[in-house]
This record gives sequence, structure tokens and C-alpha cells, in this order.
Amino acid sequence: MMIIYSEVISSRLIYTLNVLFKYVIGVDYDLTSNQHDFEASVKSKVNYSEKNIDNALQIAPSKLLFEKSIQEQNIQVDWVDELPFFFKTNGEIPYDIFASTFYMVVRYEEYLSFKPDAHGRFSAEKSLAFKQGFLKKPVVNLWAIFLQNKLQEISPNLSFPKKKTSFLNTLDIDIAYAYKAKGSFRFIGGFSKAIIQRNKEEIGLRKSYLTSKKDPFDTYDFIAKKSENINTQYFFLLGDYAEFDKNIHPSKKGLKKLILKLSKQHKIGIHPSYQSNQKLEKVAKEIKRLEKILDDEVTLSRQHFLKMSFPLTYENLINNGIKVDYTMGFASQVGFRAGVCNVFPFYNLEKEEQRPLWIVPFQVMDGTLNQYLKLSPKEGIQEIKSLIEEVNNVNGLFVSLWHNSSLSETDIWKCWRKVYEEMLTLMRN
Repeated sequence: MMIIYSEVISSRLIYTLNVLFKYVIGVDYDLTSNQHDFEASVKSKVNYSEKNIDNALQIAPSKLLFEKSIQEQNIQVDWVDELPFFFKTNGEIPYDIFASTFYMVVRYEEYLSFKPDAHGRFSAEKSLAFKQGFLKKPVVNLWAIFLQNKLQEISPNLSFPKKKTSFLNTLDIDIAYAYKAKGSFRFIGGFSKAIIQRNKEEIGLRKSYLTSKKDPFDTYDFIAKKSENINTQYFFLLGDYAEFDKNIHPSKKGLKKLILKLSKQHKIGIHPSYQSNQKLEKVAKEIKRLEKILDDEVTLSRQHFLKMSFPLTYENLINNGIKVDYTMGFASQVGFRAGVCNVFPFYNLEKEEQRPLWIVPFQVMDGTLNQYLKLSPKEGIQEIKSLIEEVNNVNGLFVSLWHNSSLSETDIWKCWRKVYEEMLTLMRN
């Protein structure tokens, strides 16, 4: 058991200690502002103050965890033994790793003014982690290990729970089928468009479907076979048809049948539409559509296009009964958006409180590798391998994001099935 001393106890501090100790390290702690009780305790001690206290590991605080405003932070990143640190102070540990953890996991910089990308998102390239070269490192987990080692130096008998790396395979179903279950009107319209554009591959695929009924996006049996014994979850887009929301209408029997089939063995979540970010009421409508199909409560979610605005998106999900969200990751770069590879709770900086929503961060998306980074399948495998190694080093949670359509072996996705297969092999090992 740990005991931590701070002259001031704030909601930011409590949240940060919970993330670091309870959810990352896996130990409980006591927090006190009573110096006498702290000094009298026989527990392992962390002194989060500028006072000199014997037999305690000192982390001198910066101001961040005691502020109640959201403002630009003057951050200077220093690299020590290949690990980045910031919020430099004068403690025994010369950096406020509690403040650094808070800054990363609450996505502090995304509450500040920034220039959004073409889809209104905070881009990876704008992040401190990308600019300073540590986006591909789970820095919060690494800081936790650094803290554990420092504590064991002063308390050699102190032990921490042993953890194992875990894996989660997730798939977003933006378009369940290329042709199947869409109806003759959409099929003929798409056929005509392919002919006008002289798209020989698309014409060939549509002709093949007419004779064989083999849909290129119907990759579900392949996914089931290859991901056997790996925890797999699906997120379905059920928004109204629009430029960036082109799934089959939820009233179609083919889509309902698919959802029900997958729900027998896997958790199913909602994939809130692109439009729902501007029209928040659509989230409730889309959740009800999925609940009607499943005849069950829907509590899992991931945003389509990874569109997310702090804190509005998360608060809207909470208001609509979502308990776990899987959006935390960047579209344009792989890595650790929140600097952590553990499940952790959402903290609303505007409300200054922890909220009833759990966040499951992912590290890699198929579209990031192929469409944004323009990697070859071989390079994609190496990128995934590197990320899994980073997660293995801290015994965290590795989460992948794929789409059924990216396993179709058509167009830009030729030869990408082997990337998915290799990733699943690495997960098993």
C-alpha cells in the first residue's frame, strides 16, 4: 500500500493518481494533506510537495494539478535515458510526472485552440507527442515503471502486481457489403457509374457478383477463422445515408442478419455517423436502431472517421447511455494518442471532474498504415510489430482497428490480408 502527501488535494490530482496507481500500476493508495499522519505512516511514501520529508520519494509539483483553468502550457521536453520528461521541477524526481500524466491522458492540448484538419479533427501532427518524437511510446506506462523503480530503491520490500499484455481486435463496419443487401437501385447506379468512369476492376467485380453472389466486402468468415481465440469486437455504422455515411440502411434484412449473427459471439457497439458530430441528436437515433436489432442495451461506441471534440463528443455519448468508448487514437499516425495503453476514465476539463465513461485507446488502424502513411504491406507489418513490442514492454493493452472492406483484397487493399494475419499471429505470441 502507498501513501501520498500533498498540501492541496484537487480533483485533478485524485484523477491522476487513480490513473497511474489503480489503472496502470494496479495498486491502491491513500492520499493525505496531513503531514503528521504522512510522516507517522509505515507505508511506502510519495511526497508531492516542496517540503523535505524523510523516507519519502519527493516529486515537487508544478501548478497544473492545482489550477482550475485551461490555458497554454509552456512545455519543454527533456530526454533522459531515452525517456521524455516535461514539467521540470526541483524534486528528487526533477519532473512532475503526475502533471505530465494528467496533461497526456485528459488530452489537455485538444481543449486549446487549434487548426482542425479537413474533417474537423485534432490531427496527430499538431500533438506534443508527435512534434517531440514520442507518439510511438506509451509514456504514461513508462513513467509508471520509472516511478515503481524509484519507490523500490527506497523501499526494497515493496512489490507491485505482475501484469500481462492483453490484446483486443476491433473492426469498424462502415459498409457491411459492397453490393449485397443494398437493393437493385443502388447496385445498378453503381454499375452505371463504373461504366462511365471505365473502372474495369469495379465492372469485373459487379459482373462476378451477379453470377457468383460473392461480395468482396463479405470478409466475416475470413475474420472469424483468422481471429479465433482472440477477443474481437465490431462497431456498426447505422447513420442516414450521406457523403461520408454510406452503409446499408439498418432496415435491410441482410444487415440485420449480419449484426445478429456476429452478436452471438462478439460484443457489438455503435459507430456514430460522421453527421452526428454536427447533429448530436443523431447519436440517440442510431443507438436506438442498433438496440432494436439486438434487442439489447448498447453501451459501446467508436466515432466514425474518429471525429471527436473535447468534451462535447464524450458528454453526448454519456447522455445516451454509452459506458465505454474506443475512439482514442489518431487517423493520420499510429501510436499512443493519450500516451497510455490501458483502459482509463474520461476527465472533463471544463467540468473539472471524472465522468462515467471508460476510454479504450487503440494504437494502429489499417487506413493509417495504407492511406495516410502510404506504407507497403511489408512496412505495415513492421510498424505493427514495433507497436506490439512497445505494449509488451509495459504489459499494457494492444488494440487494433480494422475494417471488413480493407480485407477485401481489392483496389488499394490488395495484399493487405497478410498484414492482418501477421498481426493476429503476433497477438497470439
